[in-house]
Amino acid sequence: MTKIRCIREVLTVGAALLAFTSGTVGVAAADHYFTFTQTGTTFDQTDRNGRFTGQAQTNPGHAVPMAWSFRISPAVQAIATSPMDCSAGHMQLNYHDNHPAVPVDYFWHSTVQGNQSNNKKYDLFGNCTFRVQGPGTANLKFVFHYSMFCGPCGPASFAAAEPGGYSSTLDIAYDR
Repeated sequence: MTKIRCIREVLTVGAALLAFTSGTVGVAAADHYFTFTQTGTTFDQTDRNGRFTGQAQTNPGHAVPMAWSFRISPAVQAIATSPMDCSAGHMQLNYHDNHPAVPVDYFWHSTVQGNQSNNKKYDLFGNCTFRVQGPGTANLKFVFHYSMFCGPCGPASFAAAEPGGYSSTLDIAYDR
């Protein structure tokens, strides 16, 4: 009886992991850029993998900071069996942020300095790696495409032209 119950539990966990990861594994596909404006200063999006926020107040002709945060979703936290190592970087600016061995419910937040309010497109990326049930290793990635609107620097339609900006992926490699 104990053996049957153990097998049933393993199968239940395996089925839950398969169902969960089937909808989240893939390539990040954010093709659009979110544009911060003087009246649109916040970005907030949640998907199956977590919640990402961004905040910036544009100032035409000046460099401005962009504060951001990311927290892994409760569903992803539930499959973790270890702390996580997280790092973030930027494609256009000299920015990096590293947090080794933090809890999977860690509220990750940081600020990217030096964003110019001149319609330039920016790309922030992050990655968290942790062990999961199975056993395996999860690699959760996110990307945030954004820009800082400058009214005098470009057409008024620029701010409304491209919605979106955030996407994430969760890839799990199971031990063999």
